[in-house]
Amino acid sequence: MTESIQAYVDQLDIPLAAKEHLKKEYTATEKKSKAFEFQYNRTLIDKTAIKNILNASIAEIEAQKKIIEDSKNQINRSLIEVDRQHKLLEIKNKELNVAMHDLKEAQQQLIMSEKMASLGQLTAGVAHEINNPINFVSANIKPLKEDLADIIESIHDYERVIKNNDLDAFFAETKAQNKAKDLAFTLKEVQHLLKGIEDGAMRTSEIVKGLRNFSRLDQNVVKQVSIHEGLESTLAILHSAYKDRVKIEKTYGELPKVACLPGEINQVFMNIISNAIHAIKGEGTVSIRTLHVEENVIITIRDTGSGMTEAVRYKIFEPFFTTKDVGKGTGLGLSISYGIIKKHQGTIEVMSKVNDGTTFIITLPIKQEENTALKKQQHE
Repeated sequence: MTESIQAYVDQLDIPLAAKEHLKKEYTATEKKSKAFEFQYNRTLIDKTAIKNILNASIAEIEAQKKIIEDSKNQINRSLIEVDRQHKLLEIKNKELNVAMHDLKEAQQQLIMSEKMASLGQLTAGVAHEINNPINFVSANIKPLKEDLADIIESIHDYERVIKNNDLDAFFAETKAQNKAKDLAFTLKEVQHLLKGIEDGAMRTSEIVKGLRNFSRLDQNVVKQVSIHEGLESTLAILHSAYKDRVKIEKTYGELPKVACLPGEINQVFMNIISNAIHAIKGEGTVSIRTLHVEENVIITIRDTGSGMTEAVRYKIFEPFFTTKDVGKGTGLGLSISYGIIKKHQGTIEVMSKVNDGTTFIITLPIKQEENTALKKQQHE
């Protein structure tokens, strides 16, 4: 207790016991005040320390947070780069697959072109060798028919003379021999055989013409050609495959000549018509229709065969895909045909249902002035 407070209490006019009680209370209060002041000061010190620690912790947390954010940004950048590289890899992979597909197609096209060139030379030579003797036969049929007609007319003249002059008795033996030999039937049979020779010669001439048109040696030269001529030459070559069971219905429109590589377009017709014939197991019909629509010609080839499922139709133009038995198909015919039509800036579509036949629709532009692919090929 301070002296001033003690003096003040001593001066108070109160009992001594009360004074002692006040002094004790004041002393106790003073001690509590000092204790409180000490605790307060200590609290301030602790608060400052805690504040400093918290500030340091917050700074450390902020630093760690910045490091985490930087790491996160780096990871995001890495992920973006990985994603970019992944997409780039996918693009490169697709380009590689397309290049591989194109390379395979080009390889098969080259092989087929070489085969077609060899076949063209062979068939052109065969056609030339057959053409000469068949022309000789064809040229002699007409005078032979005229000579036979003269002979038959002479026989009839003899018969009229014998009858008009009552010479039957003198020629009875000859008439008996003629009757025994059935001369009338023989004369009709000779005419029938001569007609068969004429039909055979015409058919052979058509086949020779078909061979020459189909296997053009100028197949790598863009020419103005008749689509109908190409179809007819193809049908001539395939005649033996369909003659007794498949009916060919032709609905030809008025078509202008089309600029194309004739050998390759004939190859497309051969592949599609041949497939149509093979798709018909028994008797059936292959319908061929042509139209001129604006700057294009449209060739539709429909068969009444077994048709195909949607899954097969979807894969029909893929290289090496075939529904034929092993050893009976390479799976390249329609793939090559698709490539040929695409190269000519045309389109080829297929529509089919199981047991409802198949229809191929080929669209070809009439002109090819802007087609750099064909120009490049014919200069190779």
